[in-house]
Amino acid sequence: MRTQTILAFALFLAVQAVSQDAPKLPARAQCKFSDGTKISVSYSYERKSYLFTTDGSLVTIRGVRVPSGDYAALPAKNQDNNWTLRMRKQILKKGDWVLPPLPMSVATKALPAGSLPVVFDQTGGSCMMYWRQKDSNSLLSLEFTRENTDMPVSD
Repeated sequence: MRTQTILAFALFLAVQAVSQDAPKLPARAQCKFSDGTKISVSYSYERKSYLFTTDGSLVTIRGVRVPSGDYAALPAKNQDNNWTLRMRKQILKKGDWVLPPLPMSVATKALPAGSLPVVFDQTGGSCMMYWRQKDSNSLLSLEFTRENTDMPVSD
């Protein structure tokens, strides 16, 4: 009986040690512009979805305006089999507000193993977002800049 108790306790300690050593995925990927404006993407384990957040208005490199706020975000293929980032924002009493699909490019950059599938690179005045697709093994990219009144945008 005593041997079984000691073995059970040793097994418990081993399981605790392994669970503490297991790498934990980062909860959020973030990029910060020089003026302090931030973009972040986080994964909600409860909702099993990604949340894209910006505290300032942005423009994609292709001229699509992204107003500040929180969006549910997910890459998807469009009818032409090209990757786009689908984003929708919940507005009280008006249902979902959907941005136009944001065209994404296929990238060749390698992401760190075990990282959140989304990472950002700060490149001068822009933030390049890379999104690894689990099912397709594709790495997608989309560049964001701060909204500028001199830059044409489409809503």
